[in-house]
Amino acid sequence: MTFSFKAVAIVALIAMGFADSLQAQPTNYPQRPITLIAATAAGGPGDTAARLIAEHMTPILGQQVVVENVGGAGGILGAARVARAEPDGYTLLLHQTGITVAPAINPNLTFDIRKYFTAVGLVNTSHFFLVGRNHLPPNDFHGLVGWMKGPGHPAKFAHPGVGSLGHLTTLLFAKFARTDIDAVAYRGIGPAMNDLLGGHVDLLWPGAVAAAPLIKAGKLKGYAFGGRERSKLAPDLPSVVELQAPELVTPFWHALFAPAATPTPIVEKLNAALRQALAHPRLRKAYEETGVEAFPPDMLTVEASNAFVRGEIERWAAVAREFQLK
Repeated sequence: MTFSFKAVAIVALIAMGFADSLQAQPTNYPQRPITLIAATAAGGPGDTAARLIAEHMTPILGQQVVVENVGGAGGILGAARVARAEPDGYTLLLHQTGITVAPAINPNLTFDIRKYFTAVGLVNTSHFFLVGRNHLPPNDFHGLVGWMKGPGHPAKFAHPGVGSLGHLTTLLFAKFARTDIDAVAYRGIGPAMNDLLGGHVDLLWPGAVAAAPLIKAGKLKGYAFGGRERSKLAPDLPSVVELQAPELVTPFWHALFAPAATPTPIVEKLNAALRQALAHPRLRKAYEETGVEAFPPDMLTVEASNAFVRGEIERWAAVAREFQLK
């Protein structure tokens, strides 16, 4: 009797383990809708990126990918929710560069980003423009650097908040120019841009959607594009690499994340669906219209995506230490 009971128990345990392994198999996933947490308010770049990939991944996966906006605290609230979620592939996170900056400037995080998440894949990337108020005296990048070193008060450099990528790029530019600046913090890019257009500050590093039309309309002076190559939206402006300032390449990117313990087959299936979605002509057209780009194909694997994220964490940790940011 005892032997029979033990045998049944062992068979039951094996069956349970087999059932668990079936749940982790990509052929059985997904079996219900997937929640994609966009760690941003509705209407912003992160929300747009989340809805674009959700729309195109839904038919590929055969289940609805539902976007839910959880903004606040620079995206930390949304990230914290996914960090606590079951690692079953049904709660994902769409986040941006800030998720790799946060560990360096916020010692009070309730979770370790490096331990709690795995990158499913890289979604898109974009770069900033260096722009100035319309009546700023210099007309080109090198003239601007010379003007900043000239007599008078330091240049008033607007940025969208301490620890933002715009702030970090501003600090790196001041280091490159070897001059002091008056860094003026705003609560977002909108108020900073309004004051720049009003002539209350001198310079700003905004994104392509905000900057390119104003440069073209002659309402702002464009000095450089922060990518490795020139932007199609403003092809007359040199890239920072052309200007011998590669350290000013500070990409603003979005990536898809899952809780760290999510089974590998599920992560790989999500990655394959994401890559297929990113190749869709309609999505690529939407990218072109908003000044963002897909990453090169060799950077879209799970391994390459996680390597990229780790590199960003290390880069911004070093910058935070150098400038003593908190």
